[in-house]
Amino acid sequence: MIVYHYTDKSNLDNIMKNGLKATSRYESFTELRKNVVFCWLSPSDNKIFSDDTICLEVTVNENDCIVASMDYISFAMMYKYGGAKYGGMNIPINETASELFVKLYDTTAIPLSQYRNGNLLSPEVLVKGSISPENIRIYNDK
Repeated sequence: MIVYHYTDKSNLDNIMKNGLKATSRYESFTELRKNVVFCWLSPSDNKIFSDDTICLEVTVNENDCIVASMDYISFAMMYKYGGAKYGGMNIPINETASELFVKLYDTTAIPLSQYRNGNLLSPEVLVKGSISPENIRIYNDK
């Protein structure tokens, strides 16, 4: 199965040599986000826009993937750490709301094999484990 990953262009040489390393950057929210590579189902699904990013086409085993709604986890982070209104200064806005959005995220997450287009808002693909360089290539939209 092909999924897409965006990264800063400055990371490209390292990724093409060493692959995409799984991260647990947000595991404090949910176990689902522990030891994963974050990807998208389509290149147009990317929610983080920058002229300094590049899209990678990644071949994965769909059995290693879960699809979850990025909107829910984004709201959880905003309520826990503060959003743009608070300058992202780690000022909790509403811990209860954060916990509820994490529950929504966990409850609605499904294996990639069960996903049907439109099942989730802003679907992100959580690929368990690292991805080797031979399964990565630069996406060419032409």
